[in-house]
Amino acid sequence: MSFRTRLVIIIAGVFIAAGAALLTVQYLVVQQLFASAIDTTAASCLPGSGVASLTEGTSPADGSDFTEVSPLTDGSMLSGTISTGCAYFAETADVADFTIATPMQSLSLDAVEGAVLQQSTFLADEVGGGLLLWSVVVLVGFTGVAAAIAFWLARRSLDRIGEVTAAARDISERDLGRRLDLPGPDDEIKELGDTIDGMLDRLQSAFAAQDRFVANASHELRTPLTTTRTALEIPLEQGAVPADLQANMQRALRATEQSERLITALLALARARTGLDEVEPVELRALVEDQIEELDAQEIAVHTHVRELTVEGDTVLLARAVRNLLENGIRHNVPGGELWVRCRRERGRALIEVENTGTPIIPATLELLTEPFYRGDASRTSAGPDGTGLGLAIVQSIAKTHGGEVRLRARKGGGLIATIVLPL
Repeated sequence: MSFRTRLVIIIAGVFIAAGAALLTVQYLVVQQLFASAIDTTAASCLPGSGVASLTEGTSPADGSDFTEVSPLTDGSMLSGTISTGCAYFAETADVADFTIATPMQSLSLDAVEGAVLQQSTFLADEVGGGLLLWSVVVLVGFTGVAAAIAFWLARRSLDRIGEVTAAARDISERDLGRRLDLPGPDDEIKELGDTIDGMLDRLQSAFAAQDRFVANASHELRTPLTTTRTALEIPLEQGAVPADLQANMQRALRATEQSERLITALLALARARTGLDEVEPVELRALVEDQIEELDAQEIAVHTHVRELTVEGDTVLLARAVRNLLENGIRHNVPGGELWVRCRRERGRALIEVENTGTPIIPATLELLTEPFYRGDASRTSAGPDGTGLGLAIVQSIAKTHGGEVRLRARKGGGLIATIVLPL
């Protein structure tokens, strides 16, 4: 469950709990008010008094609420006292309505009291039940509203964090010059973005310093190595080296040449990491064909199938990447093996693919082949005079600088298929 979903649930739960508590308190208060009103009504039903007319010769009906009947001054009327009943209704009722000449005409005020209480109780139950039903309906509707509000609040709160995450994911060591530059209020999220920008500044400075050191060190080392190589070549060519020292001189010359190749590779790697200052249209077909012509294929059969494709990039760097792939395919091939070079378009991208025969490669080591100085099972000193361990690392660095990537997969039957993928 994502953090946004949990946040929505928490906010909606708080809203729903608050609404449910409010409706519950309201329902209990209304119920209490009704109960208090009923008690007040019942307490007001006290004995009262009143008069009623009786026709001469009649008597109060049995069970009537009038007692102590006595003749009036004209001899035709009787007065009486109400023994029970609700005083409120007795005081407000018309005495003419309480004719008790016969049992059918008598009205019991006890019945009035019971009816009042019954009606009050019925009204309280009806209002309470309706209030409870509508409270549930309102709570259900309020749940939907609370969920919508919670989702909106969560999205509004986390959208800026999503921007930070997306930008941080896209930024790599190839484009450390990018910054988040978050807009909006000066809150905790903007502080987070500013902190990441500060970290990127420090990383960019560190990578730039590292690349400058590699480039400067490599450049400074080329001069003494060139001098050493010249000092070894001249005596050998002039025959001025004794026969017993020639083997050692040749070994020293090969070591010097290997060091020069390593320095050249380091310079290329440092240049590839610094990014592209200027780009130009590069015709891949002509570039690949030129590199194949300059390739020393030895005994390897080279097959080409190259389409005309144009990409934006640095011609020198792309040529170096293609040359490294070709030399890697020749160097790690088998005697009398084959090499296939293809250039094609796929899903809006340009692909330069080099496939070579060779010894089987363990799939687990494929991702390590682009690591600097990694040579599979061979050690750094046993890769032969032509290997520096930087060939595929340089290819990957150049591809990433151009917004592309390098794909490696083991070839069935032995060998490697290396592909440079470049945007068109």
